[in-house]
Amino acid sequence: MNVEEYTYQELKHMLDYMKRMYDTVRIVDPVECREISVDTSGELHYEKECHAAWNAAARCSNCCSYRAVMSGQRQTKDEVFEGHRFLVQSIPIKLILPDRNNFSCVMELISIDDKEGEPAEAAPAVSYSVDGRQMSQGSTEADYLATHDLLTRLYNLDGLSREIRRLLVDDPDVDRVLITGDIRHFRTLNERYGQKRGNEVLIAIADMLRKSCGPDTVYGRTHADHFVLCMPESRFDEGIFMDAIEEIGKIIDTENYHLYFHMGVYRIDDPDIPVTLMIERADLALQTLHERRENVLTFYTNKLLKQAENEIEFLNTFKENLEDGQFHIYLQPVFDAEINITGAEALTRWIKPDGTVVSSDKYIHILEKSEHIADLDIMNWENVMKQLSSWQNTARDRLVISVNVSPKDLFYMDALKKVKELVQKYNIDADKLILEFSEIDLMNDTEGKLAIIDRFKQAGFRVAIDNFGEGNLSLHMLKELHTDYVKFDKSFIAGISDDRTRIVLEASLKLVQKLGMKVVAEGIETEEQFAFMKSIGCDRFQGYYFSHAIPIQDFEEKY
Repeated sequence: MNVEEYTYQELKHMLDYMKRMYDTVRIVDPVECREISVDTSGELHYEKECHAAWNAAARCSNCCSYRAVMSGQRQTKDEVFEGHRFLVQSIPIKLILPDRNNFSCVMELISIDDKEGEPAEAAPAVSYSVDGRQMSQGSTEADYLATHDLLTRLYNLDGLSREIRRLLVDDPDVDRVLITGDIRHFRTLNERYGQKRGNEVLIAIADMLRKSCGPDTVYGRTHADHFVLCMPESRFDEGIFMDAIEEIGKIIDTENYHLYFHMGVYRIDDPDIPVTLMIERADLALQTLHERRENVLTFYTNKLLKQAENEIEFLNTFKENLEDGQFHIYLQPVFDAEINITGAEALTRWIKPDGTVVSSDKYIHILEKSEHIADLDIMNWENVMKQLSSWQNTARDRLVISVNVSPKDLFYMDALKKVKELVQKYNIDADKLILEFSEIDLMNDTEGKLAIIDRFKQAGFRVAIDNFGEGNLSLHMLKELHTDYVKFDKSFIAGISDDRTRIVLEASLKLVQKLGMKVVAEGIETEEQFAFMKSIGCDRFQGYYFSHAIPIQDFEEKY
């Protein structure tokens, strides 16, 4: 079934209507095990634990509302309590909050089905806790398994959501922070050192939390290397956390990998929003740190929320804008040492209906979060093929064009098959096309990516490693590369006024060339940079010193 969406006004009308037909109608958040009320302004308010209706001590072991929200399907169950049979229907819904975010919850429709003259079936045998609450509907062991991560023995997302909500309800006057954290390039750690070593790091972080957090604090691991912590703001000491993380970083600190831990912090200024939304807000801050090579934390701001809303709006309208022809390729020329043009790199530009031109660095990272990046890249590849085809038997027939291949392209489709189909469709030579793979993307699943690069090479395409120097590709992996070009990143070249940088640049360039690959200097912005890179024997040059990326018509008029 499709999960229905309701504004808070629509939800109120629906609840009023349903109350005419059912004995009890309520909205629950089954992840946090709480009843929810919605006020006239659409704000959420968390009430008592929903399983309190059955006098239970913990989540019901057969909770149909939890199954409903996780499956997106209507679920039902019978509950026998104090001689009455309750028929529960759980309908998953999405509540549209005032800030336009969707919140997944459940509408429970409860009927009392006591037939006259027939006693209700006896409830299953129960045990009671010291305060008299039932324990049968979720045994201690079953509840532990449902709320804990077995590797680290910390709370999982369910356990975190319930316990953080308990803290917020029991002590509403305490100001708290919610912190999320993860390891930079954790997948690379697993690939290089094995899952066992990765697990040792996760367990070490769990032990650090136990030692550092103290009372009145809830912490856990939601998935992979993602940790969550909620604690009183008065006890949050950035220095203590950074010192503990520095110690964890020493577990793996080699030439090829250094462990960096990043943290996003959300000050809980609105305790009535769902805990999962609090985690998302801390994650918005966390995501801004992912490429930082240091142990660092940052705080959530409303600006980040606005940015996230803009990204959602962009993704929602992207397909329509793409089909409307608003995305175009621009060409940035590439030259040899004598400033003779040898080709170009195709870069996308979003040209809005009002004529505003938006460069790709403003939206590519957004598309990388969805399957839409593949849609854009396919369009780019096809437009490049058309352009190369139009240059056949002209003075530009000798030029090559490079295009980017996103790692998501390899996930969402058979990129090699698609490119080969386009080459055949437009009847061009495969070696007129250069396919660029970013060095940073090679850091994850390096062996798999190198194998894919080899397949492109075997099919006759030229291949380049883009942004070399931005990541930390090891010498061992460099010798395994079999590409045509290595493109030195502009950040690598920018510091040529420093003698040590010049030494590293020259040594790296000679090494790459001795391995049989040509070097392209990206981001050349000054005559000094061009002169130095030329003096050490660089093969190709690209950057604002020569030309920005320009429309195809301008490129053809100029070159």
